[in-house]
Amino acid sequence: MNLTTALIDFAQISLLLFIGALLRKKVKLLQKYYMPAALIGGVLGMILGPQVCGKYLPISLNYSPLIKQWPGILSCIIFSCSFMGLKLDKVNKSAIQTYFLAGSVHQMQIVVGLTLTFLVGLFVKNLPFGFGILPVLGFYGGHGMAIAGGDILAEAGYLPAGPDIGATFGTIGMLCGIIWGMIIINKAAEKGTTSIKMKREDMPESMMTGYIPPEERTSIGRGVSSPAALDPLASQLLLVGLMVLFGYIIRNGLIMIHPFFKNLPLFACCLIFSAVFGICTQNNQTVNSVIERPVIVRISSCTLEYMITAALATTRLSVFADYGIALVVVSAGVAIGTYYFCFGLAKKILVKDGQFETGLGLFGQCCGVLATGLLLLKVVDPDFKTTAAANITSSSTLGYTYQLQYTIIFIALIMTKPLFVYIYSWILLLVLMGCGLYFGKKLHAKGL
Repeated sequence: MNLTTALIDFAQISLLLFIGALLRKKVKLLQKYYMPAALIGGVLGMILGPQVCGKYLPISLNYSPLIKQWPGILSCIIFSCSFMGLKLDKVNKSAIQTYFLAGSVHQMQIVVGLTLTFLVGLFVKNLPFGFGILPVLGFYGGHGMAIAGGDILAEAGYLPAGPDIGATFGTIGMLCGIIWGMIIINKAAEKGTTSIKMKREDMPESMMTGYIPPEERTSIGRGVSSPAALDPLASQLLLVGLMVLFGYIIRNGLIMIHPFFKNLPLFACCLIFSAVFGICTQNNQTVNSVIERPVIVRISSCTLEYMITAALATTRLSVFADYGIALVVVSAGVAIGTYYFCFGLAKKILVKDGQFETGLGLFGQCCGVLATGLLLLKVVDPDFKTTAAANITSSSTLGYTYQLQYTIIFIALIMTKPLFVYIYSWILLLVLMGCGLYFGKKLHAKGL
C-alpha cells in the first residue's frame, strides 16, 4: 500500500459524494427530509462495497485497509479548524439560558446512554459500559465527534467496532433531528404555535435540491494572499497544518511527562491548541488579518464530508447484528430524552419570546450538529426574526466548556474509571439543569 492506494480511496469516496449530491438534486423524497449528500453517498458506498455487491456481483467498490485510518487523520484537520479566527461575541440572558438547557441535554444524553447500556448489558453479553458514551458523541457531537471518539475506544482495544458504532449513532441522531424535527414543525404549524406563519413550500429551491444556480452563488471567502506569491487557499490550509503540527508537539511533550498521555489522541491535542490559540488571539488584529474564517470553515466542512462518507461506506454490517439491540434501545432513550428536554424542560428554562423556535433549533443541534438546528429554524423562521438562531449559535460555542471534557478526558477515563465518569455526569447534569431552572424562574417572574 502506498499513496496511490490512498488516492484511489479518495477517488471512490469522491464518486460516492458526487452520486449522493446528484440523488439529492433529483429525488424528491431525499429533498423532503433534507438528506445530506454525505449520508446518501455513505449508505450507497456500503451497498456498492465488498459487504453487499462484493458478495453477489462481479463488480463492486473495494476500499483499502488504509481508509480505516481516515477518522483519526481527518479529525485532526477538522478539530484544528474549530477555533481559528472564531470571534466569541457577547451573549444575552436568552442565550445563557439556552446554554444551560443545551448543557442539560448533553449531560442527559450521557446519563441515559450509560444507564441504558448498563441495563442492556445485563442481558447482552460483552457490551462494554463505555458503549454508552458514544450516543452523546453521535447525537450532540455529530459524525465527526462520534467517529473520532469511537476510534479512541478501538485503538485502545476496548471497543474494536468503536468507529462503526459512532458512525451509526451519528446517522441515527441526524435522521432523528431532520425527520422527527420536520414532524414537530408540521404539527406546530397545524396548532399555530410557531411565532411566524411558516410555509414550507416557500423554502428556496436551492435548499431543497442542494444545488445553487449561478445567479445565486456567493463567495466562500476572500483571498488573503496574492496568487502570484501564494495561492489563497494554500495560505489557509497551511495554517491548519500548523495547528496540527503544534498539536503533535503538545502530545509528544505530554507523553514525555507521563506515559498516561499516550491515550490522549492527536485530534484532542489539535483541538486544545486551536482553542487556546483562538481565545488568545481573537482580539489580535495582526493574527486575524491572515486568517479568513469562512475559508477555514469550508476546509473543515469539506474534510467532514469525506470523513462521514468514508466512515458510513466502510461501516461493518456485523455491527448491527452484534450491537443491534443496544443501538435501538439506547438511541430510543436518548432521542426521547432529547425531545422532552428541548420542548418540555424548555418551558421552564427558556424565555418565552421565541421559546418554540429556540427549542426546535436546539433539538436539531442536539440530534446532529448546529447546521441541522439552523436548517430546522430556516423552515419556521426563514428570516431569523426571533432570537433562536443567535441563541443556539452562542450556546453551541459556549457548549465546548462541558463537551470538551468528554471529548478529551472522559472518553479515555470511561475505560478505566467508569463509575467516576458516571457520577460526575450526574453531578454536572444537576448543576446545569438547576442553574437553568433557577434563573428561568426569575426571568419568568419578570415576564420574560
